[in-house]
This record gives sequence, structure tokens and C-alpha cells, in this order.
Amino acid sequence: MEFKKGFTIKPKVINSVGEVIFTDGTNDVVANQRVCEAYGYRYNEGKGTCEAFIYNTKINRTSNDVHNIIKGSKNTTNSGTENTFVLGKNNTTFGENKNSIVIGENNQIANQINNAAVISGTYAEATNQGEFVLGGGGFNEAVGMAQTSIIQQSGNTTDGTETSLLTQYLPLTYIQKVANSVIGFEANVIGVNTGVGEGSAGEYGYVQITGAVVFTNGLASTYHQSTTHIVQSGHSGMNITAQMKDVTATSFGVAVTGLEETFIQWTADIKLFRNNIQQTF
Repeated sequence: MEFKKGFTIKPKVINSVGEVIFTDGTNDVVANQRVCEAYGYRYNEGKGTCEAFIYNTKINRTSNDVHNIIKGSKNTTNSGTENTFVLGKNNTTFGENKNSIVIGENNQIANQINNAAVISGTYAEATNQGEFVLGGGGFNEAVGMAQTSIIQQSGNTTDGTETSLLTQYLPLTYIQKVANSVIGFEANVIGVNTGVGEGSAGEYGYVQITGAVVFTNGLASTYHQSTTHIVQSGHSGMNITAQMKDVTATSFGVAVTGLEETFIQWTADIKLFRNNIQQTF
């Protein structure tokens, strides 16, 4: 890897526990948070280390390259990567990745992310379960700076309580926030009455959410969005609502509100447009 403009050190190697070792070209050095994040890695303030992935002692270190197909040069599949196809150059799976695809150059799949696909482009990262990503080049600086992705969320409601949908319908799994970024979004949300409780099976609501969210360096968020009823309730049978919002301090996603005594099955197809800068705000 070349030195980034304005920096005198660069990553040298990622060790077996996920720490990124830097070099000034001659000596090994320790990177601070600014340098670590500039190269697209995560800084662990508690340890004072720069990390490429979270080390997990439960990783099966003998399972590396199990049923993987790797084509190209300088691609890296860390331990626990299984049933994964990698094509291109300088691509990395950070471990415990299953059933995934990485095509292009300088792309990454984060640790413990499964069933994801970085399908083209460069400097993209998949950080969500089942995420489909197109790399935008990252200004040839770091991964994830410019990219488009698609994520599927789903869930169920039985009353009028606002409910956050789940990524890939996995428990407590939502979309990960990205520090120092502006993310545009389009979400197509459909709720269908299952016929249990009030109303009739097949009644539905269909809304589209469009907008953008700003995430600061500390992951505080500001949303601007609008919701459009693609099919009015008079034609579809149900008047439902949805919005994009925070779920936890580090995650966000679609939150839906159904109807009292009505069992509704929900899906949300979400497209995200990321512009991530290296400066903090």
C-alpha cells in the first residue's frame, strides 16, 4: 500500500488478532486514531490499537479457505471464511465470512458478515448481513468512502406499536452507522395483512421513504426524510406508516407502525448512497 497524501506512515501487515501494524518505511510504528481511520480501519480506544477486525477466540483457525474460490493476486481470506468467491486484486474477507462474493479491487467484507456481495468496483466494504455493494472508488484513499448498497429488512407487527425491522430477519440485527458520513436512502416498504385479527388477508400498504442522514464522528444522527404512499389506503386496504431512524447508538433502519389487532408481515428494500469523508465532524 502506498503512503496516503499528508501521512508519513502506512499499514504494513495485519497480525493474527486483527491489529494493523504500521511502518514509516523502515521501522514499525503505532498509529493514532486519525491515521488508523484514514486508512479505513477501526481504532480501539480502550486498547489504543488500530484494528482490521475484531479478534474472536472461537474462530476455527483450521477452517480457512474451506470451499473458497480465490482468483487474482494479493487477495486475503482470514480464518473462518467459508464458501466464498473472491475475484480480483487486494480484496479481503476479515474472517467468519460465509457464502459471500467479492469482485473487484481493494474491496472488503467485515468480520462475521455472511451472505454478502461486493459485486463490482473498488474500495467498497460490506458491513451488514446480506448486503449487496457497488464500490465507487473511494477516491483511491480508503474503503467505504463512496459506495451504493442494497439491504433487506423485514419483520412483523400485531398492533400499533412502532417496530424496527430486522436486517435479514436476524434477531437484534440492524444497519450499521458510518462515522463522518452523509447517507442518502430510498426504502420501499410493504406491509401485508396476514388475515389474523382485524381486516382481511391480502390487504396491504406500500410506502416509499426518501431522504438522507448525517452521522457525526460520534455517530450522532440527523435525519431529513419524506414518506410517500405509493398506493393509497383506499385502494390497498391499509393506512400504514414507516420512517428511517436510529435503533441503537451504532445502528439504524426502517421503523414501521401497523394497526391495532392486525397481524402484518413487513418487508423493506433499502438502497443506501454513502459519501464518507476522512475529516471528522
